Amino acid sequence: MRYRQSVLFFSWVLLLAGIISCSGPDQRKLTADISDIDIPETKMMRYEKALFAIDPDSLKNGLKGIAYDFPIFLNADLDDTLNLIQMHGFVTSELNIKLYDSVESQYPDLSEYEKQITNAFKYFKYHFPDKDLPKIFSYVSGLIFEYPVQFINGDMIIALDMYLGSDFPEYRKLRLPLYKINRMNHKYILRDGIYELYYYHFLEKQGKNVLEQMISKGKHLYFLDAIVPDVPDHIKIGYPEEKSNWCIANESNIWAFIIENELLYASDSETIRKFFTDGPFTHSFSVESPARIGEWMGWQIIRAYMNNNPDITLTEMLEEEDAQKILEESGYKPRR
Repeated sequence: MRYRQSVLFFSWVLLLAGIISCSGPDQRKLTADISDIDIPETKMMRYEKALFAIDPDSLKNGLKGIAYDFPIFLNADLDDTLNLIQMHGFVTSELNIKLYDSVESQYPDLSEYEKQITNAFKYFKYHFPDKDLPKIFSYVSGLIFEYPVQFINGDMIIALDMYLGSDFPEYRKLRLPLYKINRMNHKYILRDGIYELYYYHFLEKQGKNVLEQMISKGKHLYFLDAIVPDVPDHIKIGYPEEKSNWCIANESNIWAFIIENELLYASDSETIRKFFTDGPFTHSFSVESPARIGEWMGWQIIRAYMNNNPDITLTEMLEEEDAQKILEESGYKPRR
């Protein structure tokens, strides 16, 4: 294995001068005419509205009255005293009432998001006609910040209290880092939902080395290119726009650093963590850099692969497991 890595590294060094002087090709736009895709309009079922409309003094009857519409949340024994005590504590919590009021104020109507999701689902059905679409529910989570969007029993649930904007004071009380808080706004609702849709339908493999991780993460982001093509790139990857621009301006420098330091096939945990862990920036570069640079680089390689192989479908790309083959057939050349 070490010999193979050395040979590959030597080949890359020979090509490096030519690679870093070339500009990469424009991103291939997947052809997808969705005008004939016939799916029902997405309706987001608003559990938080139904729940907080119940009089806490008549909680049991109120919960039973909405249980049929919201089984994903109320699939429990509603005659059980302990369950009722827990639910009463949730709906009467000062924090949760504040969260609900803030959600109701910021998201009184979700029709615009329903249109966006319907459009994304049309792209999804175009590329994957045999895969199912989820029902979608919104709710107030009580600030479960680790999972703003989840899939449960095939349904998508969106915690609207995790999208109240970077100035919402409760986020800072959780001592969340600023780079996370900056993503907790309405611009990420569609992105996060479709990002989780990928996890539900496809397996994102944890590669054994930097290249394999790059390709795996790059596939996930290219899925967003295909399903939500109008979402800006910096939102797709979860960067501030200026950090996305930093990557574009420094792409050839990033690639040169990886090649010259023989990191492409590195498998040690420290290197993997450096290139794929979330954070404010990547420690090998300046504070102007974003974190997860390995993801961004993998995304560019996948884009190059799809550009260079116009007959490859989205499904075929996702099913290709050979990261080295993808790299070689991508003809990847970083932009100047």
